[in-house]
Order: sequence, then C-alpha cells, then structure tokens
Amino acid sequence: MRRSWTGLAVLLLLLLGAVGFVPGAKPAAAATVAVSQSGSVVTMTNGTLTVTYDLSDGKGDFMSGSTTIMSDFYSDYSVTGASGRVSSFDAGTRTASWASIGSDGYGANGTRLTLTNSLSAGSTIILHITMYEDQSFILADMTVNNGTSQSLNFMEPIAGPNLDIGAGSDKRIYTTPYTNNFDFGVAPVNDFGNSQNGSERLPGSSEAWTTFNGTSYWVASVFDNTNKHGLVAGAATTLKWKSMEYLRQATTANGPLTGFSVYNAGGSQSGTSVSSDSFFLGYFDDYQTGLETFGRAYAVAEPKLDWSGDVPAGFNTWYAYYNYPTADAVYAMTDYFNDHLKPLGYDYMNLDCCYRGVPGQTGNQSADQYVDYVHGKGMKAGTYAAPFGIWDDLSATVPGTSYTFGDIALKDANGNPIVSYINTYIVDATHPGGQAYLRYLADHDIVDHGFDYVKLDFIDLGMIDGSFYDSAKNGMQAYRIGMGIIRDELESAPQDIYIDESIAPLMPSGFAQGRRSGVDTTIGLESYPGIERQAFNDAASWWTNGTLYDYNDSDMLFPQSVINGFDNTTLNEGTLYATAVVMGGGHLLIGDNVPFLSDDRMKTIVQNPDLLALAKKGLAAKPVKMTNFYHHLEHSPSAIYMTDSNGDRYVGLSNWDMNNPASVAVTFADLGLSASATYTLTELYSHTKLGDFSGSYSRTLKPGESIIVRVSAQSSSLPAAPTNLALGHSATASSTWSAQTGFDASKVTDGSLATRWSAEGGTANDQWIAVDLGSITDVNRVIVNEYGYGNQNFQIETYVLQYWDGSAYRDLTKGYTLGDRRIFDFPTVSTSKIRLFVKKARFIPSINEIEAYEVPGNTGYRIDQDDSGAASSVYSDIRDVVQRMQTFTLTQSSLPRMDVYLYESYVNKLPEDNLYLDIVELDANDNPTRTLFSAALHPNNIPGSPAPYAVYPRLTGLDTSKRFGLVLRSPGSLEDGSTNNKYGFAYSDSNPYAGGMERLSTNGGVSWSTESGGNRDLMFTLYQ
Repeated sequence: MRRSWTGLAVLLLLLLGAVGFVPGAKPAAAATVAVSQSGSVVTMTNGTLTVTYDLSDGKGDFMSGSTTIMSDFYSDYSVTGASGRVSSFDAGTRTASWASIGSDGYGANGTRLTLTNSLSAGSTIILHITMYEDQSFILADMTVNNGTSQSLNFMEPIAGPNLDIGAGSDKRIYTTPYTNNFDFGVAPVNDFGNSQNGSERLPGSSEAWTTFNGTSYWVASVFDNTNKHGLVAGAATTLKWKSMEYLRQATTANGPLTGFSVYNAGGSQSGTSVSSDSFFLGYFDDYQTGLETFGRAYAVAEPKLDWSGDVPAGFNTWYAYYNYPTADAVYAMTDYFNDHLKPLGYDYMNLDCCYRGVPGQTGNQSADQYVDYVHGKGMKAGTYAAPFGIWDDLSATVPGTSYTFGDIALKDANGNPIVSYINTYIVDATHPGGQAYLRYLADHDIVDHGFDYVKLDFIDLGMIDGSFYDSAKNGMQAYRIGMGIIRDELESAPQDIYIDESIAPLMPSGFAQGRRSGVDTTIGLESYPGIERQAFNDAASWWTNGTLYDYNDSDMLFPQSVINGFDNTTLNEGTLYATAVVMGGGHLLIGDNVPFLSDDRMKTIVQNPDLLALAKKGLAAKPVKMTNFYHHLEHSPSAIYMTDSNGDRYVGLSNWDMNNPASVAVTFADLGLSASATYTLTELYSHTKLGDFSGSYSRTLKPGESIIVRVSAQSSSLPAAPTNLALGHSATASSTWSAQTGFDASKVTDGSLATRWSAEGGTANDQWIAVDLGSITDVNRVIVNEYGYGNQNFQIETYVLQYWDGSAYRDLTKGYTLGDRRIFDFPTVSTSKIRLFVKKARFIPSINEIEAYEVPGNTGYRIDQDDSGAASSVYSDIRDVVQRMQTFTLTQSSLPRMDVYLYESYVNKLPEDNLYLDIVELDANDNPTRTLFSAALHPNNIPGSPAPYAVYPRLTGLDTSKRFGLVLRSPGSLEDGSTNNKYGFAYSDSNPYAGGMERLSTNGGVSWSTESGGNRDLMFTLYQ
C-alpha cells in the first residue's frame, strides 16, 4: 500500500496537536504565557522569553531572562519598483490584541499576539508573534494590507539594529547556504571573513571569494563557543517565499551584532493582502539543541518525507567512471557487489549521469534491462535525473502534450527563455505543459522502469525567479509545485523509491528523504581539498538529519579514488573522508572502482563491519566544538560525535593537517557523559581496544590520520593494538642511496620512528631501505608510511616489499603508488629483515616509518607467480576489435589479486572507452569458454608507462586442472590506424612465463591466435 502524502501530513498535524508534541527542550522556568498592556507598551512572556512592543513607535524588544537579545526591532516591506521601505515605525496608529491558540504541533498552550500598525501612508502592517509556555522560541509572521493591490518583493517581519546573546568569551555566527553548491560557515561576530555569497547562479557568473555580505539562507545562529548559549533564527515555513537572515558585523570582539533580521525575498507577491512566511526565533542554553529544535519545528508545518527502508548503502557510478559508465562496466560491477559486498548490506546499484546503455538498444530498453538485471541479483537499482533542466530543442514537442519545450521554458521579463548555469533552459513548473513534463519524467524515466532510488540533481533550477506562466507565482512557489509533482508521482509508484536531492536548497524539505550536505567532494574551495570541504558541511548540518530529512547525504565515499591514478586518495585521506561520510547521516554509496581498491582500503573501510553498522544507524554526528570553517578557512572540527540508542558515544577524531601531527582530546562531559565514570574505548578502523578511561581521552594523530572511537559503559573483548616489532631496531639503505642523501642509521631509532629515509634531491630508482629486526621474527603485517614533504605530492611510483628468507630477499608484494599509510597483510613469514625496494620514484621519495607486526589470525596475499622481472617491450593496440589475452595456470583454487603491466599511450585525447580486464576460463585450445570476472578502468589516469596495476578478482573455488586467461579489451575505443591514444601493455618475447602465453584476437574475441611461436608473454603477477 502506498501512503497518501496529504492525508499523512494532515493526520500527523492532528496527532501532534492532540498529544501536545514538544519539538524542543522546555524553558528553565516554563509558565503560562501572559500578555498585558500598560499604557502603550504590550508585554508577552512565558517566564523565560519576553517580548515587549511599544505601540507609540512600532518597535519592540526581545529578551530571554535578563538578556536583551534584540532591542528596537521593527517590521518593514518593499514595493516592487519603488525605492525605500515601508516600516512599522512610520507615522500611524497601532493596536494590540491577543488570543489563546491552545496546544498545537509547536508547543503547549500557545498565545498569539497581533500587533496592527495602521500607517498614515495608507497600508497596514500586521505582525503576529506566537509564544508557548513550554518553548524557548517564538514564531513571527507579517501581513501587509492595502486598499489597492500592490506587488511586494521584500517582507521583513523582525529586523533590528542590534543582536546580543549575553555573556560569552567566544561569540560566533553560524550561517547556512542557499544550496549545497555553497557552504555552511562559522566566524567571529566581529570578523565575518569571506564567502562566495552564493545564491541563484546565472550563466557565466563566478562565485568570487570576497567579503561575506552577512546573508544566511534559511537559518542562522549567533552563539558562544564556550558556554554554548545562543540564538537560532530561521524559516518556520517556506510556503510562499525564499527566506533569509541578515547579520551585520559587531564592532568589537564578542560584542553585539550591529544589525539582524529575518526576511522573505525572491520574486514578488501581489494583492490587497500579502503575507510573509513564518519565522522561528529562539534563545537556548545550548545553540546545538536550538538548531535541532528548529529542525523539528520546521517539520511541524512540513513533515519530513519518511523512509521505511534501511539506510541506502551500495554503489554509485560517478566517481568510478565519470562519463564512461557503460553497460559492460556497471553489469560487471553489479556482479562484483553481489558476490562480495551484498552479504555485508550493500544492496543499491545506482546509475549516475551519462549511463551508456547496451549498444543497439534504445534508452528505455537499456534501462529496463539494467533494472531487471540488478533486481535479478536481489538488489535495488538507482538512477539519476535533472528534472528542471530542458535538454531538448525548444522546438520539440513535450511528450504527451501539444506544447513545445519553448512553451514550457521559464522566460525573462522580455519573454526570452532563461539559460541556466548548466547551459540548459529551465522548466516553468507553473505552466501546464511544464507540469505534464515533470509528471512524464517521474513516471517514464523512473517509476515505469522499476527504479528504487533516484538522485534529483540541479533542482535549484526550479527555484530560479523569472516571468512565470502563472504570473501570481514566484520562484519558491514554482519550485514547490514542481517538486510536489515529482514527489507525488514517485510516492504513488508500486515500488518504494528513495528520493535524494542534490544541488538543492536546504528548504523546503518535504520532497525527499535525503539531501546532499555539500557540493561534489571532488570540488575544492580556496585552501580546502574537496574531502575537507565535505567534512565541515557534514559537521555543520548534523541537525537536519532526522528533522528535515531522514538521512543526510555526504556524497559518495571513495576510499582510494582509483580514477585519479597516481594521485589517488591515500589510506589516511580515505579514512578522513570515511569518518565524515559514515558519521554524516548514514547514506553510504561507494563511488570508487571497487575491484581495483587495494586490500587495505577494502579491509579498513569498505568491508569493515563496524563501519557499515555505524552507517546503518542513520545518525549524524555534531561537532564537539566549532572552528571558524569556511568564512575563515580554518580546518574542519577535529572532534565530532553521535549518541547511539544504548547511550554509547561514537567520536570521530581527525587531524586535517596533512603535514603535521596534532594532539586531539575529547572530554567525556562534552559528550553528555559522566565526568567521573570509567568508560571502555574501542576503535573502529583498527578493531582494537584502546583501554579504560575516565574524564577524557587524548591522542596525537599523525598527519591526515582519523579514528572513530566508541565510548561505552560496557566492557569489550576486542584485542589491544599489536606491538610494532620494528621499534628501536636499526635500518640500512642501499649504498648509492646513502651516498646521495647522507643516510645515518644511528638516527632512525628515535621515538616512535622505526626508520627515516629521505632524499634532498634527485630520484631514487632501484634503491632500497631495510629494517633489521635483530632475530627471526614472525611477521604478517607491514605498514609503510611515505612522507609527502610539505605540500608536495607523494613520490614513490613503483615498489617491491620483500622479506629475508635467510639467504636472499623474497618478494611479498609489488605495487603502483604508496602514500601516507599502506597496510600490507600477508601469510605469516619468519624473517629477520623487511626491505622496501623502490623501483621508480618521481622526484624526492621519503619513508617516514616502516612498521612490522605479527597479528594473531591475520592473513592476506603474497606473490605466487611472477614474470615481471624479465626485460620487456611496450605496445598499445587495445581498441575496437583488437584484444589481447595472457593465459596462465593456478597453483591453488583462488585468485585474490593480479598485477597487470598496462598503460595508456595518451597523445592528444583519451580513448573512447574504458579498458576492460576479464578473467576467463579456457578450453583445451586456450579459447575462452566463460567469463569468471570482469572490471573496467576509466582512462583518466591509467599510467603513462607500464606499472604493476593491481586488480582484485577475489575468485575462489577455481579448478586448478584448468587453464585461465586475462583478456584486455576496449571495444568502444576507435580503430583509426594509429596506436596513439590507445591502451597498451608490457610484454616479452623471451618466454618468461612457462605456464602460459599471450594470444591475439582481431575480431572482438570471436577467435584467437598465438603470436611469436608461443614465446610472447604479457608482464603480470599472480598472488596466493
């Protein structure tokens, strides 16, 4: 049964009123609301909040206890086309009346005060203020009446020349953005800093980083970061207008703001009576409670769209393939998730922009086939839509109507179609043809195909103001019409469809279950990398999770960002981002090329059961303390936390300084816990017990390190962190390296550093460094920390990790790129020395630390077969019908990993298709009989020269009596008679691998031939 949205909202409001729902904490001295008038002064109070209004001058004061928050506040409005504003303090007469409204969804025993300002100029400003006996906030709205119709473009119910929050030593402002194209921010009250000041984006507009203009959209707060007292003010409804807050900077540190208001703008409203939306103004002992209360209060008039299913977890194509999500790629990824990640709880397979369907099929057939395939695996299928953009020619007919797209396009005042910032035209949702088109998109592109999830992108286009078909409507009203159509169509579908908004306003919020908290994570800002930008937006928007939306969307998680090749995300960066995403609201879609994720990223992040369980709780973490992020470019808060249903606290501790260690601490009292009780602390990434602590916990985090700590009154059986067996032992380096760098082994045993190895110039090709453990030691884990030299990138390109077997060094693993923390797990070896051999470095490599461990029960992969030591040549012809295959045999029934020496011969453009790697089973003639595994690599940053590129088939149960093959293909890459801009490989004609050979197909894999008399082999490495 599908629910009725209208009926549900009405029923909820009735129930809320019936039970006296209280969205926020009660005032300390709750009392019946009392209103009185003495002379010209009207006083309204509930024992905590007090509003006074002087009918002689049309101004009022707003107080909490003895603290005057605003004095001399007033109301005003603007007439479209006129200069200046009409204000409540203009000449006129004023009266007051009040009435009980009883208990409603906002609070108990409410009273509404009506202040009527009859102005001599002819209009009347009516200000309503509603107060409840059990709430620390008031609601305010205004109506302007006039004898003749007039058009208003600005309504400001509460405005004042000051705002103060009482005592405080660290007063700050908190601002919210127009859409998630922009950012939440915090700044001192006397130094607002900078901003992009973003609102509606127009074609060619740029978001310059300039002085913040003081405009916050939807909601704002002024708070003290030490005692947490603060004001929260914002839109209680968004039915008619866009809502903003204006803040004017204080003149002194911790001083009062020199101006503050809540107002409506955006387009216009006309008539003899024009009303504003309702606004929330509250004062709280804890501004964080105030923001949470605000979110719940907003949801009274516009309940969030509830989701009855689990927190969405799965895959999204965008960061894995960008505009190359072919059917070949996403079907194989679906198989991979089904085999390895679905059992853990990842069950959404979502197409983002630019899906390239099955060749030869229409879009409808391709979408149907994809959904059927995903559903056939017992998983859910998601899709992408940008509904307010017109992607068709304006002369084309809107499906199912007699209108053209030119008819339904939003126009400017001269009747010309408005071009959006993404270079599309915009659907006018007030036009009957525009409404039919939105209904068609929802049904035809989403519902009818059976999709279970949709990402609605660039929906801010629907709020752009213009000359609407219905001239009585403005951008907010048009947006509500359009989003209401889409929501209702999706909600009436036979299947449950999760609706997720992106590039969306924070409000109105009743049209989707989820909303992105930040812009695309790959988009940085000023000094912020995209990951940190996403993190502070997550931290700042915790209160919207469970109030405005069921779940905040922290964008896709990319533990490695495989698509960025050498400049991929390191493990520390991956955990930094994972902490933000997992604690940002639950919504967990992996946006990485999972079959190519290194094993440490998979174990630490993707396959970590503790991390996934935390995400599935659907909670959002809030900052312990605010930093001045965004406006002053300070780092994202280092400590965030959430409270589980059993009272446990989960604390994310992060060092956003990628170059220096940082000490972080959290006081248990700041988490709402006892200051004297003892708690057991465990850590999620390492799955270890940190110990028992009381009062607080502190730790020095390495550059870019992040941990998630569970603070519990319950004991834990988790093991303590293992001992680093390399501590205190000496290190040696290759003689050439030592001569070049002045390597001094006597200086590598200091503190926690096992080895330090750096070059002050030149490269370090074919150089090595070794840790001497002193005696035969069992080792099954090595952690290597590369040092990035300040703001420079990491430098080690290819390497080999080795162990000493008593007579020679044996290879454990090889790889392409190292980074700030690489964890290598392997079957236990008994050795006295561990060596890192650098095959190729770009400029200044450095090893900051090498750690060695023997972890009980730990295992992993190590090299089984390897022909890559042979001298090799290179060739690039993988395209169109040309495929290459390397045959091989297995020594055991599993194939966890394979390194392939591949590259891309980029000259002036990318290949037109992904590079596909297939593992196939062969017949007696070495021809493929079935595909066991397939994965696709985007061309964006495949190495420019052959490197050991790791792919993780994770195949098990294989028949070792059979032969297998690795196929390289790229059928969509053009055959143009050139080997430029094609995929290539390293090979040898010296027969370095006796267990197989290279084979060629020139007809798309239909038939195969053997080259060079069977002596040619591709360079590869197999792991066991």
